[in-house]
Amino acid sequence: MLHRQYKYKFYLNMNHSVEIEGQQGAVHSHTWEITMRIAVEQSVFVRFSDIEEYIDSLLGKYQDKYLNSMEPFNVINPILENVCDYFFEYMTKELWKKGWLLMVMEMSETPSRIYQVSGFSPQEDYTFTFV
Repeated sequence: MLHRQYKYKFYLNMNHSVEIEGQQGAVHSHTWEITMRIAVEQSVFVRFSDIEEYIDSLLGKYQDKYLNSMEPFNVINPILENVCDYFFEYMTKELWKKGWLLMVMEMSETPSRIYQVSGFSPQEDYTFTFV
């Protein structure tokens, strides 16, 4: 089956503090860049704005927030990898409800630190192991 793919970029201003070797670091902020590639069946027409508005509604609750105070990051160390893994799982399930498949998600705290997740099917029962 052929698919159309759409690529989006979103920006979230979020604060966090990470634990490294048993020491809790200082609270600091990032403008996190999130890039998503989303597939839709070739025969289905979806306006770019429909997907974009839906994703904005899902991500909006994280804008200008301190991640450590929000689930699941109140118990999971909010390092880049864990944040991206969680967002990928969350967005995959939510987008699938609309018939859209999240193919790839990239997330970065800075232009030179990019983490990528891909290759999961929402039809499978999966969970991530956070580090």
